[in-house]
Amino acid sequence: MDLISLPDELKVQILKELQWSNLNNLKLVCRDLYLTVVRNIEELDRPKVEYLKIYYAENEILRVDYKSKHSEINLRDRVLHHIDFNDDHEYDIFLKDKDFTELKRLTFKNVTSGERLHVKEACLIFGNNILFPCYSISLSNRTSKILKISVAILRSCELRIPYNGSLLRKESLRKFGLFEKDGPRLFIRKVTMDIFTRNPMLKYEKISVDTNRLIFSQIMKHLYDLGFFSLENICKREKFLIVFDGIGDFTRSEQEFYREFSEKIKFDNNLRIKDSDESYSIRSSMNCSQCNGKHRHIIHHKKSTNEICIGLIY
Repeated sequence: MDLISLPDELKVQILKELQWSNLNNLKLVCRDLYLTVVRNIEELDRPKVEYLKIYYAENEILRVDYKSKHSEINLRDRVLHHIDFNDDHEYDIFLKDKDFTELKRLTFKNVTSGERLHVKEACLIFGNNILFPCYSISLSNRTSKILKISVAILRSCELRIPYNGSLLRKESLRKFGLFEKDGPRLFIRKVTMDIFTRNPMLKYEKISVDTNRLIFSQIMKHLYDLGFFSLENICKREKFLIVFDGIGDFTRSEQEFYREFSEKIKFDNNLRIKDSDESYSIRSSMNCSQCNGKHRHIIHHKKSTNEICIGLIY
């Protein structure tokens, strides 16, 4: 019995064993195989994309740059591909033909305003030069960086950008708020929360985020509401650090806000506040009898750079 005469479910099982180059050749054999591959493309082997840059204007996706994954060479040395789109259908075909589950860098560029939103793998230095793998999420314009958020989560599985092809479709990006007036800031809040929760289907209210302070305070509220600072089952929960860069001067009202926030998440009545020329910090800790470890909530403002670091760590 030849491949063409097999039922579709058996064809797909066989096609799953083939590499992308062979699948492309097989599509040219006959119409039946072509349609089978196209219908089931998202279940089959596809080129893995590690770098993707999406250019847009108003509510249109114009083109992309991308680099495919090749384990034997460095990402920066790989061939950069460019594709222009005449319509949304061409963009959808591009997404279906690629695997984005191992995406390392994602960039959106508004060609009208010049704003660029970057999401990429990085390292976060904390304490005594301890390095944590993290994702850096930043917004810049033609001349300078506007804001930056670094997210480090100590989890057993690999930290990833949680978007597949369907979540990069134009309709999904519209729902995420990318094409709105404060689109990049809305999307930064969305990406940050999705990296924390690993659930990009969660929805958040679309209220104004026209300042960096509003983005940071909303992210803190979402993390609190979702239980990331909860004391329940703390030994089993993922430890994390999140750094906000771009909030501006750390005012008295801001100190009061973070102090009130710390009161909500403190361990027992243990709360230490330190204000020096270099930094302002609020810490709460406890020695845990269940895991024999030490759990700490920290809020740390570095005055020289106006960075705010917030986290739950050992």
